[in-house]
Amino acid sequence: MNRLKAGFCYSLASLDIQRNARQLEALDLLVLPELADGGYAALAGGATPHTQSDSYFSRFAELSLRHDLCCIAGSSYVAGRSGTRTNTSMVFHRGRLVHRYDKVHLFKPTGDNTYFSPGRSFGTFTVMLRRRRVRVGVVICYDLRFPELIRALAKEGMEILIVPARWPKVRDEAWQTLLKARATENQIFVLGCNALGSEGGFSYAFDPTGRMTFSSRGQKGRKIDDFTIDLDSLGTARHLHHNLREAILLHQTSFPRRINPRRGRPSPSAPRRSAGR
Repeated sequence: MNRLKAGFCYSLASLDIQRNARQLEALDLLVLPELADGGYAALAGGATPHTQSDSYFSRFAELSLRHDLCCIAGSSYVAGRSGTRTNTSMVFHRGRLVHRYDKVHLFKPTGDNTYFSPGRSFGTFTVMLRRRRVRVGVVICYDLRFPELIRALAKEGMEILIVPARWPKVRDEAWQTLLKARATENQIFVLGCNALGSEGGFSYAFDPTGRMTFSSRGQKGRKIDDFTIDLDSLGTARHLHHNLREAILLHQTSFPRRINPRRGRPSPSAPRRSAGR
């Protein structure tokens, strides 16, 4: 069997607790939620943005090296050299930054457009896990509602899609449905790591057939959940039909790796308090 062990961590403090070391040691993939160090409440309170080289991200690089895993550090409020501020997911493997993704689709009801500039590029990355090269992609929360973005990643050969999120329980049905749809239509694994508390809800994982393989429902009090990914199911799902190969319009479509800003689009204003979710 060609299996990986994945985990969702909902609390930064849990990464520093010694009793969780054995569980972390067994993981190949570790995923945190969107805005993992405080969420929109921290932004509304005037949180200072991180920089790509600050100590906040060093902890994830060290964690990935110490436990020999690929760490998707959820997402964070990040300031760039040009003054732009983005909702950014950093990925670390064996102590190195291997991928960065800035959230492309900004969710206005939570004030995304007042805090962040939209991302302008996307792509997949490859990591060696258990002697197998695995192609992975990352999108953030609201991005999940735009299938063309995930389709573009799938066209690059993506096998696992990671979705850090802060998706409230009141919209859980949409969250589940979209995760399952992206898995089913692209015949890939989709792992949705959601925040806890009032800004979040439940986390789920779906396999390439659209079968739910993990749900955090009922996992009360746990700060780290783990589950298994059977990579052989990629071939099983595509044995009778291969959606990407048979997608006629897809073969006539070219996706840019960099997105041009829309003309006349206003730039983000200074951060203000969010009106709530």
